[in-house]
Amino acid sequence: MHSLIISAVGSDRPGIVSELSGTITSHGGNIEKSRMTRLGSDFTIIMLVTVDPKWEESLVIALQAINELSITTKGTEPNTVAGENCQISLSGADNEGIVKVLSKYLEEKSINIIEMDTHISQAPISGSPLFNLNASVSIPGEVDGRDIQSDLSQIAQELGVEIHLNI
Repeated sequence: MHSLIISAVGSDRPGIVSELSGTITSHGGNIEKSRMTRLGSDFTIIMLVTVDPKWEESLVIALQAINELSITTKGTEPNTVAGENCQISLSGADNEGIVKVLSKYLEEKSINIIEMDTHISQAPISGSPLFNLNASVSIPGEVDGRDIQSDLSQIAQELGVEIHLNI
């Protein structure tokens, strides 16, 4: 079986998931993992699909024929990232550059972001916007988690947010 990453973006409408998943299934594909969400007025999908090599080309052609969706496909290999998986959660005032600062720090420490989700919510009493981030990361074995926690505390103080690392 081959693995494909399929991404699709288009104006939100009922039936997108049904049409896309039906095309995948009718070509012998299996959705292994996916994320789907509405962003603005568009619906976005990213998924990992396995498919028999003899059906791969016809699947890609059939996907391209779906109207009103911009679809890309890319072959991929099984995950080989090693390290300790941890969770990072962040919340605080919505200021520009939070993701940039955090991701730059993680890059400098060779910490791989496996998954990241961000959203804005409203503070309970004031109603002011709060930025929320949840990430799964892989920390290399040679990196000490206590040092990471200390560094993240410093970053939290500089950004005026709360950051928690769950090792």
